[in-house]
Amino acid sequence: MDQLDDRDRQAYTELQEKLIEQSSKKKQVALQLRARDTEQKRAVLTAEELSNLPDDAKTYEQIGRAYFLMPKSQLLQDRKETAISCQAEIKTLKETQASVQKAIAAVETEFRELIEQSPALQQALSRPS
Repeated sequence: MDQLDDRDRQAYTELQEKLIEQSSKKKQVALQLRARDTEQKRAVLTAEELSNLPDDAKTYEQIGRAYFLMPKSQLLQDRKETAISCQAEIKTLKETQASVQKAIAAVETEFRELIEQSPALQQALSRPS
């Protein structure tokens, strides 16, 4: 890459950094999405199981390492609220994931355009290291 002018080299480096950054965001959003999905499923399943219990059953909520006696109705309401908030977060994360995907596609397009415009860059990339 000695023959490349500084402008092409700098543009190539910047595009690499953008691509790495966007890929990192994509992985992070995917992890958050998976976590929220699991949390929502757990809340829904717990709410279903709690609804099968009699109303006078003693129910406990774990807070840290301790368990506290809580009314069944309160636990049920908490699980429903958790499921609803997770659903909203999942929607937001999916929108974010779509925008990150678009950003990655834009960077890849910029890469192609840069390579097409610079024959020296094409040669440098096609040579074995």
